[in-house]
Amino acid sequence: MGSLLRLLQRPRRQLSRSLLQPSLRCVSPLSGVAAQSFDPSPSELLRATLLGSVTSKINNETNDEKSRRTLEMLDFQWQHGSPPPSLWYALKGVSSTAYTQGQSRLPSIATLSSLRDVTERLAVNDQGAELLQANLEQIVLRCCTKHLSTEVLSTLGDIVVRLQRLKLSIDPTLYELGMYIAAQNLSSEAFYRFFTGLLELDPGQLHVENGFEVVQALYETVRQELFENPQYDTTHILAEITGEYDATSESGNVRFHDIIRSQLKGDQHLTSWTNYLCLLSRLQSGEPLIKLWHDFLATFPEENQETLHYSMYSVVLDLVRARRSETAAKFLEDISIRNGDNLPHIATFQHLQEIVDDSFVCETLADIAGDQYDALLEVAFKNMEQRLGIRWEKAQQPENEAHISITAKSPWSVFEDQPLLTIDGDCAGYDDPSRLYAELQASGCSRSPNQLGRIVELLHDNDGIGLEVVPEGANELDLDLPEFRWCPGHSPVEFSHAELPTMSDRSREWTPASLGLIWVRPLINGVPQPRGKSFHLMQLGSLDMRRGPHEAWQPSGYIVGWDRQSGHMSAVFVGTDREVIDRGPMPSDAPFGTLLRIRPSNMPDSGPWSSVDPVHLDLDPSLDLGFR
Repeated sequence: MGSLLRLLQRPRRQLSRSLLQPSLRCVSPLSGVAAQSFDPSPSELLRATLLGSVTSKINNETNDEKSRRTLEMLDFQWQHGSPPPSLWYALKGVSSTAYTQGQSRLPSIATLSSLRDVTERLAVNDQGAELLQANLEQIVLRCCTKHLSTEVLSTLGDIVVRLQRLKLSIDPTLYELGMYIAAQNLSSEAFYRFFTGLLELDPGQLHVENGFEVVQALYETVRQELFENPQYDTTHILAEITGEYDATSESGNVRFHDIIRSQLKGDQHLTSWTNYLCLLSRLQSGEPLIKLWHDFLATFPEENQETLHYSMYSVVLDLVRARRSETAAKFLEDISIRNGDNLPHIATFQHLQEIVDDSFVCETLADIAGDQYDALLEVAFKNMEQRLGIRWEKAQQPENEAHISITAKSPWSVFEDQPLLTIDGDCAGYDDPSRLYAELQASGCSRSPNQLGRIVELLHDNDGIGLEVVPEGANELDLDLPEFRWCPGHSPVEFSHAELPTMSDRSREWTPASLGLIWVRPLINGVPQPRGKSFHLMQLGSLDMRRGPHEAWQPSGYIVGWDRQSGHMSAVFVGTDREVIDRGPMPSDAPFGTLLRIRPSNMPDSGPWSSVDPVHLDLDPSLDLGFR
């Protein structure tokens, strides 16, 4: 601060004085309506004082005009040859006008430049700092829709530094907000700064008000990052959470893990328990995960609750996805022992197939499933039948039971005298389109290119048909929706920079292009988000629509894709239904949202979901499948 005052005490450059001479004969620049609307920020006044010009723009003024008016204001308040006024008065930081204007702008701030400007006006005393921090969470939410999260994180760090240097009070929620944004960026350095700052406010208070939200942000970001980059090193963020892999860690240091563990008291936080256990599983945690798992089992009563066991199996699922097969099998054994050599409700667990696909875990299931083993076999048989397009029809007389086609009014009604599978492909349920959706449910999230290749072959088999689909939660959406039909097809859109191999060449291996894999990322100011919620879809065909049963079907501009992470069917707007396109931003005039989750009309509804954010479309590198 001393060096800054010395700079201010130097005589101003003659260029600036000569520029201002004509204005001294005019009315004060602080008078009049135009002058009242001109209100440079403290940083702009400082730049004008030190440099004689202002580089940024306000409204429609040019740089020269803005510099002239700013220097006029300084000259009016700082007479030539007189001692400089006090620093904060010269920079207008504590003027009542600046404070009032900054306060009135808080509800509408949606850009980081506006946030910085208002911070300079308000964060000059405790009252202004408190007012700013009370509105900061909503401001950050709005800014996140217009700026990269890394930029938001940097701005939050600057605000903390300003408050610390001016010795103004800092609310714990500011540090927690910083931890949340740091979690979304997987920035261990920023997470450490905000977390230690929170601890320094009250070293004896081990509590993070929004700690579970931070855990959720960490889990979602880590899951996304590991899907897109399976070789991502999680040790740096794990070191900040639990202290594992931290060579500089001291035994007495308080970790985020310690605080979250202290807040997981009782059985009222089942979701929070599950999310944190899943996070530690993905981060390759060792002893802290094992201890927390045993605490989890000891906390909840030994009751046959469906929700509780689904939560346990969710932890096992994340261990399988993290390629920790032995730990996953051990946790299943713990569940079985707890329930008397049984695994309640495992046969109805939504993601059972992923667990069973792990060969090590599957071998363990045969020994620990208990009464559920028969149910597991029944699920396996039903999945196999659905993928063949058939189902077992029960009857009052056992001799009348037989396999029939899944689809009503199919020419393949009852299979008694013909084999289910024939060498020429003319088999039971072969032409049933339900086989395609059953294969999607079974293999759509697979990490095997060959399994995804079977879906491509089924898309060719079902080319030319139309299947009725509806948006998820259509009854709850306040939209005048037309009828939709999904027209299965292989890669309805192709990228101009990626040649699609011919499907007749069976000697060639599957590639992201031949599988029709696309990568959908949200755009912020025209730039794809480096981190955040992106979508990895496998193209399934186009989406047609019509307004009534007597109207002709028309292309909707959407293509249908299978979300390889969530296991849902989605429609993404690309403006065409079958064409070679360039990678980049997609059209923004989507009639029903940029992304729309859909489902076959005969499948259960999981609630509305759509997105109107602009997106960037590209060929998916598909690192989760081993492509390089």
